[in-house]
Amino acid sequence: MNPSNPHPITSGRPRAAKPPAEPNLFRLAALFLPLVCLAPFFAAGAPEPRSGTGTRQSSHLYTAPDPAAGGGIHGRVSQLEKPIVSAFAQASDDWKRVYRGDLSSDRMEFTFSGLPVGVYDLFILYADSFYEGLSLTRDENTLTDKDKASIKAAIMKSTAFFNEKEIHRCEGNTGYAGKARCVLQEVRTRPVTLQSAETRSNIQIRSIKLILPEDVGPGWSVINSREIVRQEVAATDVRGFLTHHFVPELGHIRVIDKIKELGNLSLQ
Repeated sequence: MNPSNPHPITSGRPRAAKPPAEPNLFRLAALFLPLVCLAPFFAAGAPEPRSGTGTRQSSHLYTAPDPAAGGGIHGRVSQLEKPIVSAFAQASDDWKRVYRGDLSSDRMEFTFSGLPVGVYDLFILYADSFYEGLSLTRDENTLTDKDKASIKAAIMKSTAFFNEKEIHRCEGNTGYAGKARCVLQEVRTRPVTLQSAETRSNIQIRSIKLILPEDVGPGWSVINSREIVRQEVAATDVRGFLTHHFVPELGHIRVIDKIKELGNLSLQ
C-alpha cells in the first residue's frame, strides 16, 4: 500500500460492480407507514365530515356532586314517549350551581345524587324541546312594560356571536337597582368558523341560559348569565329554536338528606 494513497491497489483489472441490493421490505414498510397514518380516518359512530364536528359540551360547565351529601332527586317521564337528552337541577338560591343528572338506559328516567340540602329547579332537555321550572323571583313580579323593553334591548345587544335570540320568560322587581331573571335561548344561524379556520354554513350553535339583568339607572344591563345548555346543531338535528315549556311542578323541589322521589311526571 502506498502511504500517500489511502486507497489500496489490488490489480490492474477493474473491480466488478456489486449487484443491486434486494429491496428491504422492512425499510419499504417504514417509508409507507407514515403515509398510511396520515390518511383520513373516521371511527365507527363518528359524525360524517359534513354533518357536524362532533364537538361535545364540556363537563366542567356543571357542578360536581358532593360525595358527603346524601340528597338527590329521581323521576320518570314516560308520557311523552321520547328519550330525554339531558336533565339538569339548579339550586334555587344559587344560580351558579347547576347539576347534571344520570339517565336510565331507556332515557325515560333521571337521577341526581350528591345534592346538598336545599331547594332545586329542574330543566329537562329533549331533541326538539325543553321543559323547565326555574325560579326567577322570590317576590311578586313587578316588572313594567318599560322595564321589559329595556331588558329586551340589553339582551339583544349582548353576546353578538348569536344572531337569533328569544326570551321565553322574564320576572323581577322594578325600580332603581331592580333585579330580574330571564330564560333565554340563543342560536347562531350564520356561518361558523372553526379553530381549523374552516367555515361551516351547515351547522348552528344553540345556547339556553339564565340571564340576570339589573337596573343600573339609565336602564337595564345584563350583569350575569348562567349557561345551562350549549349545543352544536348538525344538519340532521332540529334546527333553530327548540320549543319551550314552563312547568311549575318542576320547580321548588326541596331536598334534605335522601333521594326525593317524584314518581311519574306529567309535563303537559
